[in-house]
Amino acid sequence: MTTAAPPAEQARLLRLGELRFRVFSGAPVVEVAPAQWGLDPAAVRQAAAGRRYRETPPGQAGFLRFEFAPGSFPPHFDRGPGTDADRRRLAGLLGREDRFWASLRRLRLGRADVHAVAAAAGMAVVAEVADPTDRLLLLRRAGLPDEELRPRTRRRITRAQVWSGLAVLFAACVGTAIVWAQLAHRALGPMLLVVGGAAVLLGAGVVMRFVAGRSPRLPWLDAPFDGSPQVAVPFPVSLSTELLGEVASLHGYFYGGPFVTGRNSESFLFAKCRPGLVFGTPPEARPVFELPAGSPDREQWLRNHLDGRDELWVSVRHAKLPPARIAELAAGEGLSPVAEFADVTDRILLLRRPSAPRASTPRKFRMSFAGFLAPVAWVLLCFGGSAVTGAITGDTRLLGIGVFLTALGVPPLLWVLRVFPRSTRVGWLAKEFTGKTSVSFFTGQFDVSPELLRQIAGYHGYVFRSQTRTRAQGTLVTYVRYR
Repeated sequence: MTTAAPPAEQARLLRLGELRFRVFSGAPVVEVAPAQWGLDPAAVRQAAAGRRYRETPPGQAGFLRFEFAPGSFPPHFDRGPGTDADRRRLAGLLGREDRFWASLRRLRLGRADVHAVAAAAGMAVVAEVADPTDRLLLLRRAGLPDEELRPRTRRRITRAQVWSGLAVLFAACVGTAIVWAQLAHRALGPMLLVVGGAAVLLGAGVVMRFVAGRSPRLPWLDAPFDGSPQVAVPFPVSLSTELLGEVASLHGYFYGGPFVTGRNSESFLFAKCRPGLVFGTPPEARPVFELPAGSPDREQWLRNHLDGRDELWVSVRHAKLPPARIAELAAGEGLSPVAEFADVTDRILLLRRPSAPRASTPRKFRMSFAGFLAPVAWVLLCFGGSAVTGAITGDTRLLGIGVFLTALGVPPLLWVLRVFPRSTRVGWLAKEFTGKTSVSFFTGQFDVSPELLRQIAGYHGYVFRSQTRTRAQGTLVTYVRYR
């Protein structure tokens, strides 16, 4: 279970983040009307001070006026020239990178050093963020395509994966020690094995903390900001929250409050509110899914599904018919489009008969339950059936066969909804929003993009609340009702 700030508090924090990093961004003079931002004057003054702005007498009523005065605040991090060895180390790091975050504190170099080494490597400084603890320069190689700022880091082993591996290793040591003690009837050897495993676990923690604070590579810095609507970022061990907020703002993300998982692990929730830093003129993405003219067979398929229906959800990608033709065929059956949802992956039409009433009572059963019920039924059928049959017949091999069939069938049954047509799955997804205060379900079963999911949820009066990523059934999302 995950928890996040209430929607109203998230909205306030996002407005505050935009004020901090988009308005107080270095302009000589800034005038802000707190009422227009929905913020109290104290929060505006605090945001201005955090960005090294000094308040001056306002020019008009209802506004606060600030002047950029970096000399009135503690200076941001900077250092003198570095050594030739440090400059050569940076040059070696840049040789294999298209983009690189350079930390002056970790590299032990000055700004002029980084600019010179970057220019020699065919790169340029395209962004800079700083606070009293460190200064980060974003270096980008010339000749890269026009694009919005996105992570370009390679896939890497995360800290959570390292800890998981160490935990498995320690558990293996404990298990081996127990078996060893039972077989050899000795205590010293197994005890040393457990102590050694614990020492490796503790030593790895110290090493990771040391490396995280001193390594000149920062591949984890912008990796979370991949364009998703909301991302949870773990608390950085060796980076101030101010620098993290500035890096997030370069990607168009602003802080939306704490994000706590069921393991009491607190992270920062960032929401994508604006386009990120743009290099050149990126090619425009197609705003909606488009499909060429369909075939008569698909038209007959649609007529068959429209016959006798009061409401029907249709995926244009699945129907393989233009939206205009779908609306025309629906009109012939007495239905008309009442809502449309679109992104680059698909276009969804909701067709409804004018006389059809909307559901007013919450539905108790949701198709997302099938992702749990189908595996449970399979386990009872295979494992339970083989156990009972084996007990009756005395054939122990049946139990082994049942275990094999159970292990073989459970993983695909977790995704059982995927075998149904896309239009059917979209209709089931819409019925997940039953009218309750909050609903939770796994998105992987329905195979619908996050943007379409957000639009369908908004149509039913729901907004995103939290999410938890799993390997079994994709992402578990929670939506709450606001109207």
